[in-house]
Amino acid sequence: TLNLVYIVFSIHIALTHIEIWSETDQIKVQSAADDTLHLFGDWREKNLMKRKEHDNAQLVTGINFNGQTLGRAPVSGMCSPRRSVGVIQDYCKTHLLTAVVMAHELGHNLGMNHDKSHCKCPVKSCIMSPTARPEPVFSFSDCSWNDYRSFRDSDQSKCIDNKPLKTDIVSPSVCGNNFVEVGEECDCGSPKYCRNPCCDAATCKLKPGTECGDGMCCDQCRFKPAGTQCRGTRSDCDVPEYCTGRSAECPLDVFQRNGQPCQSNNGYCYNGNCPIMTNQCIDLWKPAPLAGVNVAPDRCFDYNLQGTDKYHCGIKNGRYIKCARQDIKCGRLFCVEPSTGNKITCQSFRSQDDPDYGMVDIGTKCADGKVCNSNRHCVDVNTAY
Repeated sequence: TLNLVYIVFSIHIALTHIEIWSETDQIKVQSAADDTLHLFGDWREKNLMKRKEHDNAQLVTGINFNGQTLGRAPVSGMCSPRRSVGVIQDYCKTHLLTAVVMAHELGHNLGMNHDKSHCKCPVKSCIMSPTARPEPVFSFSDCSWNDYRSFRDSDQSKCIDNKPLKTDIVSPSVCGNNFVEVGEECDCGSPKYCRNPCCDAATCKLKPGTECGDGMCCDQCRFKPAGTQCRGTRSDCDVPEYCTGRSAECPLDVFQRNGQPCQSNNGYCYNGNCPIMTNQCIDLWKPAPLAGVNVAPDRCFDYNLQGTDKYHCGIKNGRYIKCARQDIKCGRLFCVEPSTGNKITCQSFRSQDDPDYGMVDIGTKCADGKVCNSNRHCVDVNTAY
């Protein structure tokens, strides 16, 4: 169902892992959806990512979330170790409706916000509607398309540019779905539409005399020479990858070690990125950031000592946590725009769709030699990872 929904974006969702917690839950699954989401994100980063290569994880639970909530997911969380997750309540006997909720939460991960009244939907209701309907929906609004394009144009989406190894896919192989799976050497779609000269569309096997069908290290049905760059660097914290001469696939994307200084010592590397507050402020002003947007003065961050729904250092058991004095730069992010002249306005951002929106990113420099960890504490960079 998810592939039927996302085919309009040319997205193929490959199932690489299924885990059923039949004996004991790996986290405390609770009715407070935001708490469950945070715990699941922490578990993914610290546990699941070390066991299985994947881009996104979704938790389906029989627990009833509070209120009308059927699921939660961070907006633009895709590719983030902690935020590329969603939690979904299995609320209906019809699996199709639960799949639609998952498609909705995955849309948040891919940068889509809830549809507003001005959004144009080709049918009565679209996937990113803020309220669920009793019948399944399969269309996206113009707002969702615009949100997705903006997300794809950012560095946040780079993890979905590569295809998983066919040996990692657990769903049954289907020749003709444009996705190479176990037992296939290539897959160029149906014979009627295949335009790949290297692949026999009827059998999903390579034609005689060819070495490969597609891939970043495949050129005209032959492996590219060893040493050919197949993936360049995207930031100070990335390193290039090169073809091996023995495979059509570019080697796994690797990064500089976490904690290495970057951006002229203004930040520290974290999972291939260099999170600094200035860039986060600019991103929050998109799609039209103002020239001169910057981080607010230190005194603005004192608001995070309050521990309110606006200013805090996280949520635990449904309650907002006050930031300790040393952690105030790991809570809500404060920015300032130049148009205010000499008057300083502590500008912050919130979203009902995403509890982490407008918070300082994990791995951000919060003091000399210190970074924000997943618990929103400002800790020594040498012990953070």
